[in-house]
Amino acid sequence: MTDLAHGTVVVDRRYPHPPAAVFGAYADIEQRSAWSAPSDAEDIVFDAHDFRVGGLDEFRCGLAGNLVFSGTTRYQHIVDDSLIVFVETIAANGILGAVSLVTWHVEPDGDGAKLTITDQVVSLDGPGEIEGHRAGYSGILEQLDHFLAGSR
Repeated sequence: MTDLAHGTVVVDRRYPHPPAAVFGAYADIEQRSAWSAPSDAEDIVFDAHDFRVGGLDEFRCGLAGNLVFSGTTRYQHIVDDSLIVFVETIAANGILGAVSLVTWHVEPDGDGAKLTITDQVVSLDGPGEIEGHRAGYSGILEQLDHFLAGSR
C-alpha cells in the first residue's frame, strides 16, 4: 500500500554573484556535477543531460559508492538567467518514491542574486521523503555557495 503524502518545500539563499552566474552553474552540466550532491558524503552522476524545454536529465544519486536512487528531470519552462521549471521523479531500487513540480527562480538582489527553490512534492513513501527533499535542497544551496566562491 502506498503511504501518500503531499508537501511544499521552499528554500532560498542569497549569493554575492550575478544571476547569470547562479543560473549558469545549473545550466552547465559540468558545473552542476561539481556541486549538486547535498553533502560531501553523497554523490550524483548524470547519465543524460538535455537542458532545454522538453529536455530530459537522467541521474543516479545516494551515498558515495551506493547510488541506490535514480531520477529524471523533464524541463517544462526555461527563462535564461531567471527561471527553470521542471518535473522530477525519484525512485529507490526501481520503485517510484516521489514526483515533484520544481521551480528555480533566480532574481537580482542588490549586487548579487537570490535563488528560491519551490518543490511541490507528492511522496508515495510517506512524509519522510518530503523532509528528505527539504534537507537535500538546503544542502545543495550550501554546496552551490561553496562552488561559486571557488572552494569546491
